[in-house]
Amino acid sequence: MKQQRGKRKNFYRWFIIGGALLCFACIAYWISSSETIYADTVIREWVYSLRSSLLNGVFITITYMGNWQTITVLALILLIVPKTRRKIGIPFAVISLASTGIYKLVKEIFQRPRPELAARLIEQGGYSFPSGHSMNCIVCYGILIYLIRRYCTDKKTADILTGFLSLLIFLIGFSRVYVGVHFPTDILGGWSLGLAFLFICIIILERIRGDRDDLSIHNRNHR
Repeated sequence: MKQQRGKRKNFYRWFIIGGALLCFACIAYWISSSETIYADTVIREWVYSLRSSLLNGVFITITYMGNWQTITVLALILLIVPKTRRKIGIPFAVISLASTGIYKLVKEIFQRPRPELAARLIEQGGYSFPSGHSMNCIVCYGILIYLIRRYCTDKKTADILTGFLSLLIFLIGFSRVYVGVHFPTDILGGWSLGLAFLFICIIILERIRGDRDDLSIHNRNHR
């Protein structure tokens, strides 16, 4: 019964991975075949119309929560704290590093220029597609959600952290358009590629950790 549930769960995961990669491929083809995308222009104009001195400060702060520096500090904290080091810190750090490497490679392949300088509220170099912040956040904060829900014994705390991190993933993606350093299609591309990579990481992690957890339970039961 447990084995059947595991197979069914992995089937759904691979279905999501396939759908996310297909979505990424469609967006990639779309931006490669057209210099200007009408949907990008319409959405950007609407987002820019929301700008105010108050919201500028809020979304600039939020966008920095997706920086590699923030992710690195979080990884170091999780690695330093003994209770989170093995179960959360190590997989979080390894997966975050792998995600960064992938999005940097993909950016070099597409080399899409960022939006015009006049639209930007912050300085940002490099290429635009896919959004590294969006991909990294859905991978890093997504795997953190998975690990918290797997190992946190306090369900209420796990639910609160899940809600907070899920909202943060969306807000960081939105903030990249708001501060003028990405097109909306960059965000969708980052989210779709990130979602596929996240579920691949979960499948691999369960292969590794599942065997170890089962062995740990078996050893405890036979003491």
